[in-house]
This record gives sequence, structure tokens and C-alpha cells, in this order.
Amino acid sequence: MNTMRLRPLLAARFPDIDPARLPGGFDRVGDIAVVSVVPELELLAGEIGAILLELHPPLRVVARRDGQYGGTFRTLPLRIVAGEHRLTTVHRENGVVLHLDLARGYFSVRLAHERARIAALVRPGERVAVLCSGAGPFPLIIGRHSQAAEVLGIEMNLAAHALALRNLAANRAIRTVDFLAGDATEVLPVAGRSFDRVLVVLPYGGESLLPTAIRGLRPGGTLHFYAMQAKGCHRDALAMIETACRQTGRRCRLLEVAVCGHCGPALHRICLDAAIEPDA
Repeated sequence: MNTMRLRPLLAARFPDIDPARLPGGFDRVGDIAVVSVVPELELLAGEIGAILLELHPPLRVVARRDGQYGGTFRTLPLRIVAGEHRLTTVHRENGVVLHLDLARGYFSVRLAHERARIAALVRPGERVAVLCSGAGPFPLIIGRHSQAAEVLGIEMNLAAHALALRNLAANRAIRTVDFLAGDATEVLPVAGRSFDRVLVVLPYGGESLLPTAIRGLRPGGTLHFYAMQAKGCHRDALAMIETACRQTGRRCRLLEVAVCGHCGPALHRICLDAAIEPDA
């Protein structure tokens, strides 16, 4: 989140409003600012957006969050309140160029550090699969910052998959990444090879992909499973992995629990890193 001392600046423009009700910051995705405005200040959203454009000339669009992530492809409802009327942009992260459409696919700028963390874990020669890879940020950043032999992204959202292909073309120096369209439960089993590392990055409902992910791992391979869990708690997510391991004749060994975002003070996005071994 880009705070840029936003709240004090807005408080000076709106002295009659409780500063605690004003936006404290915004997420910057390319030249788009995504800001949260409380319902009682909805009529001021356009003015707040205009102030953001004034304060930060590189911005061209200000969009207000108009709900929570939802739907099959976990898109974020957004309403443009200032600037150009578009939700497409070019974003740069960890040395990778990403063409994005915030209206048609999931992308969280707050996962930048997490994407770099995973890339740093990948050992030379590994084969990596990313399930629900979206427009390709995880595969491309892994491909850019590791010596993986292969990074495969699988995505069933055709609009996001098209952007992933465009992003692969835009990052021509990355030669180990490939993208496939379709349901990961159908695509991964016919890939014809096992992987050293599999990521399940769907923030909700990813447990349905765990048996497929585990079957796709070589013995001793690493699973990265993302989930939303109560602050300080990972037991439910671990139980999901253990259940999938029992279904597939494997067992898991928890390596790390990484907190990589939050959706409120009591709900965190976590990643469970687990080694998946043959059942003894």
C-alpha cells in the first residue's frame, strides 16, 4: 500500500471530516490508484480521486473499491472515480513487465514480496507449476529470478491467460516459462511430468486443487498453499493439506507458515510451505 502521508493531506482539504474516516493510503497498480472510501463519504469519492491525481502526476486513473473480491475468478469490483475511464494498465514488479486488466482478472500488488520470496526458494534445475496463475506474475517472476528448468502456469480464466501470453512475449528474456489454459485438475495430470514445486495460489477454494497438486509433485517436492485464515491460526489450512495427503497416499511435513497479506485486522492471507513425502 502506498500511504504517501495521504490522510494528513486529505484532512487539510476536508477539515470538517473526522480524519479517521478518510483514506489512509492506496494501492498503486501501474498508473492506477485503487482506494477505499467509506460509504458515508461516497459523494466525495470523485473529489478524493481528483486530489490523488493532483498529488501524484504519474497516476492516470483512480478507482474506488466497490466491494470485495468475488466470483469464479476472484475479481475485485471497482468503480472509476477520477481520470481516464479504463482498468487496464502496465505494471512493473521485481523486474517483470505485466499487462493487467483489473476488471477481468485477480491481481494483488501486495503479493510482490511473496512472489520474490518464492522465487528465492527455487533451486537450479527445478520444475515448478503454478495453479491459478492469472496474468502470470508468479511464473514470470520465478522465471526471471531463479534458475528453474521449467515454470508452468495454468489458468482457466481465458482473459487472464491471454494476458499471461502477452506478458510472456513482453518479457522475452524469460525463456523457461510456459502457460496453459484450462482447469488445473484436468491440465496438470496430462502434463506428462512431475514437478519439484507446485503453488496453489487461489485465495479461496484452493483446497479443491490440493489432490491434483500433490499428485503432480515428485516425492519430497514442495507444496505452497495459499489460504485466508484467522490471524495467528493456520490449523485449518494445514488440515486441508493433511486430508489431501491421505487421499493421495502421501504425508506432509510443514516447513514454514508465511503471512503475506491481510483482508482486515483479523483475517490474514497465509502461505503454507510443506514437503510432500511418500506415505511411510
